[in-house]
Amino acid sequence: MSESANPRIEASVIRDGEGRESQLRYGRGRMIRLVDAEIGARQVDLHLNVILAGSAPGPYHYHPANENVYHVLEGRVRIRIDGADHDAGPGDTVFIPPGVPHSATNIGDGDARLLEIYAPAKVDFVEVPTNSGGD
Repeated sequence: MSESANPRIEASVIRDGEGRESQLRYGRGRMIRLVDAEIGARQVDLHLNVILAGSAPGPYHYHPANENVYHVLEGRVRIRIDGADHDAGPGDTVFIPPGVPHSATNIGDGDARLLEIYAPAKVDFVEVPTNSGGD
């Protein structure tokens, strides 16, 4: 296969504080992008979510083509998966297959920090309307 058909991707080291920051939906905190298509990743997207204490519940949504993983570093979060709530704390990891509705909400007294991984790297986000509040 020629180099032009499959260009070489350069390795990257992303140092603490070098990730690109953006706001989470509904003013819930911030997202720090670490690995994504912007640095050449094709198969994985990794970012750090910092969800503020006392913030609104996370939007209930699904990803039609992405596997999704949350790994909790700090704080307490409630992950709603297909209508069932699962509380998670530091060291806990949650896997969500494509097409399964879910949300992440900070339920602790301090800010929650969780790594989020999407595979493949192109994120597809479809919000699910709910009437139940707390999604």
